[in-house]
Amino acid sequence: MVEMVVGGVYLNAQSYPRLLLRQKEGDTCLQIVIGPFEAIAISMAHNNQKPLRPISYDLACALLAEIEARVLKIEIADLHEGTFYAEVHLESRDGSVVSLDSRPSDAIALALRTGAPIYAAPAVLAEAGRPWSAEDLPQALQLPAAEEEDATEELPQPPVLSSAESLSHVELLKKRLGQAIAEEAYEEAARLRDQIAGIEQQAAT
Repeated sequence: MVEMVVGGVYLNAQSYPRLLLRQKEGDTCLQIVIGPFEAIAISMAHNNQKPLRPISYDLACALLAEIEARVLKIEIADLHEGTFYAEVHLESRDGSVVSLDSRPSDAIALALRTGAPIYAAPAVLAEAGRPWSAEDLPQALQLPAAEEEDATEELPQPPVLSSAESLSHVELLKKRLGQAIAEEAYEEAARLRDQIAGIEQQAAT
């Protein structure tokens, strides 16, 4: 495994947020498309900011501390059809280690809050890595530091829909899903697929 560090979270006006990982000792980088909620969570941790109230990643860290478990490391372990896959390696208080499947954005948000190292599989770097160049950065705008009092309020909230509204909302979500796939925003596409499936399942019951 190759150790990586977070280079920043960047936002292009025509695309979804992108997380930049740089090789700690080398010149290879990875760009991973992430969702807006995860972008804010990672940006806040990367800039040593804390919300007024804990968000889900802060709660996860508090729960781990309460049961005396810790994040040993996270790994960007695989890349399949354009989607990155990650693993979170946890050590319990008795010394046993477990590996949990995770989205890269969730794993990195935890890693930044716990100080755990971030690694990428050599095969992932060989397939998706590219040489680091500072010339890449002016093409994207770094997310501004999230205001503590506004950070959680700006996060997208799921709509509360009646049964009659569900079908039209699904059609809208499917259009957004197609756009996400076209933009290669695979994590956002996965989130939209889950939301569509949940609405369709609820409508069927």
